[in-house]
Amino acid sequence: MTYEKIFGEVKKSLLKADISGLDREFAIQCNIQGEGEGAFYIAFKNGLFSIEPYDYKDNDAQLYANGDTFVKMFSKKMCGKEAFEKGLLGFDGNVEVVLLLGSLEEKKNSSAKK
Repeated sequence: MTYEKIFGEVKKSLLKADISGLDREFAIQCNIQGEGEGAFYIAFKNGLFSIEPYDYKDNDAQLYANGDTFVKMFSKKMCGKEAFEKGLLGFDGNVEVVLLLGSLEEKKNSSAKK
C-alpha cells in the first residue's frame, strides 16, 4: 500500500470522528514503517481538527506502526490497545493524548457530506 493510500484511508476515517467533546489540545505524529513509509499528524488546536501529511516536530506523542495497522486502527477494525499488545503499535510521549485519540467515536449522524 502506498503512503498516499494509507494517509487517505486514515484521514477518511478520522474525518468521521465526533470531536464535539474534545477539550484538550494535542498533536500526534504518526510514523508509518515499512511499505508506504512516511509521517502524518493529527492535531486538535484552537478548536480545529487537522489530519495532514506532514512531519509535526512539536508533538505530544508519536505513534509507530505499519500502514495496515494504522488503517485498521483508525477505521475501528482493531483497537489501539490490541495493536500495542500484539507488538504492532509503538508510541513515545504522552499516553493520555494517545488514549484520547483512541476514544474518539464516529459521529452519530454520519450522513453529513465531507
